[in-house]
Amino acid sequence: MPTDILARPDARSARTTRAAHTTAAQALHRHWLQDLAVLNLRGDPADAGFTGAVAATLGVALPLQACTTTAGTGPFGALRLVWAGPDDWFVLAEPGRAPALEAALRAALAGRHTAVTDVSGGYHVLQLAGAPVREVLAQGCPLDLHPRAFHPGQSAGTIWFKASVWLWRPVDGDAAPLRGPQAPVFELLVRRSFAPYVDLLLQRTTLECGLAGEGPRP
Repeated sequence: MPTDILARPDARSARTTRAAHTTAAQALHRHWLQDLAVLNLRGDPADAGFTGAVAATLGVALPLQACTTTAGTGPFGALRLVWAGPDDWFVLAEPGRAPALEAALRAALAGRHTAVTDVSGGYHVLQLAGAPVREVLAQGCPLDLHPRAFHPGQSAGTIWFKASVWLWRPVDGDAAPLRGPQAPVFELLVRRSFAPYVDLLLQRTTLECGLAGEGPRP
């Protein structure tokens, strides 16, 4: 059975000592966004009336290509839309926008076979930025995150260790509601109940490079 090096005090101490000598520029920066509005939207992407009504309401078009995201600014402020399945999307908006967004979408889609659900209380968004971000994510994620394989604007449902997450790369300069201390490289939609676990694994997997930023609030 392989030995868990993180459980060995001597290895942990040596790694912590090395991390203490890293600079802020070398560290992985994390920023937890725990108050964003998150809606789940279901509908038929082949129905032009559905996609048109969503675009007119939000001011941002739905991503119809599998495993992609779109972002922009509309009547409800900055938004990100994440493809989650053939008829399934996440709509991320600024804090406090969920009730108005839900009401507007329901009104615009009345009479169509759709579903709009406020799931804000069940998810947080985690921003990860910095030179070691791919190496850290690769320790617990089976996806190929090399720039040639995972481009800005792409998204995927995956796992990070034992946590189910949605992962994407923002397009530089997009108008997403996700604003951290520096330009993000990767962002993850994490179930609220898994946030402490994900942050603990971040601490364990960044002992060599260092970790900056605050963890999730209780």
